[in-house]
Amino acid sequence: MTSRNPQLQAGSALIISMVLLLLTTLTALAGISTSTGQERMARNVKLKNDSFQAAESGMRHVEQQVRSNTVPLPLAVCVQSGCELPAAALDPDHQSAPGADWTPVPASVAGNGMTAWYRIVRLGDSAIPANVSAAAPSTLYRISVVSHKGTTRTVLESIYAFTRI
Repeated sequence: MTSRNPQLQAGSALIISMVLLLLTTLTALAGISTSTGQERMARNVKLKNDSFQAAESGMRHVEQQVRSNTVPLPLAVCVQSGCELPAAALDPDHQSAPGADWTPVPASVAGNGMTAWYRIVRLGDSAIPANVSAAAPSTLYRISVVSHKGTTRTVLESIYAFTRI
């Protein structure tokens, strides 16, 4: 029969406890890191959704203004670079209007603290525009809306056919 020396086992409970405490701490830190990452992702999704909703709301507002003849439509047809979307409209670091010819969407329309601008350009005339049942001369306009908050940016465009029947 072998006798165990109690002095050889002294402190082993402390070492086992410290190892278990270290494992518990590492597990908790991993959980906090995962939770923080998920919180950032949820915030980004919310900002992206808010930005899209602001752009969509701005687009509907401008289209309604065009239909009610509240917003003047451009008389001149755009040419080359005037037809293109400016680079500032796509730059997430650009915090103001994408260009001098952009008009702010009212804050009450954009909502959620979003900032939005719109621009209407005349594309030209069409004898038979798409989705019109009969041939009717129309003038085509492109409505562009840019909304952003922070580094989230949404750009929406629609084509409006002003048809004379």
